[in-house]
Amino acid sequence: MDATKSFVKVYGISPEEAEDFEFDFSVDSNDLLTELVPDLSKWEDIGWMELDEYEYNPREQAMHFVLETKWLPPVSWLEHMSKSSFCFQNKLITMATISKDETLVTGVAVQDGEILQNKTIFKMSSQAVGKYYDDTYDQYELDDLDNQIWDSIGNFLNICKKFYLGGQDED
Repeated sequence: MDATKSFVKVYGISPEEAEDFEFDFSVDSNDLLTELVPDLSKWEDIGWMELDEYEYNPREQAMHFVLETKWLPPVSWLEHMSKSSFCFQNKLITMATISKDETLVTGVAVQDGEILQNKTIFKMSSQAVGKYYDDTYDQYELDDLDNQIWDSIGNFLNICKKFYLGGQDED
């Protein structure tokens, strides 16, 4: 992984709202990030941020963004986006961030500019992560590390969905 990746999910977006959003904003370019939160100086010390992917899932009625930053998760950007963009007001927004070195995963939940959750959901030493990448350690499979990371993200999203939306577990 060459960048810190943040996986953002915005819940409760109808197909009509998604269509309007995609018409109003440049969803295929990094301009989207500055269109949603124009004041770059308030985005904390994240170095740089790029939009890697945007997708709308009509079955889930959720928007998905994958963002890349140098090191830090864009918590301040997410907080500002949730209160300043009309289409995200009153919407639960979650963000799971996998650090560049895969030693740390954080989970953030935001609604209307208020941080509801901001916590570490997975942590492993760099030495332990390194074993998954070293072929001399047969018992450490990279898929196992990926599963640990993504299971922690899935658990966090399920808890947020249950607690803040009264929803069911995601499969």
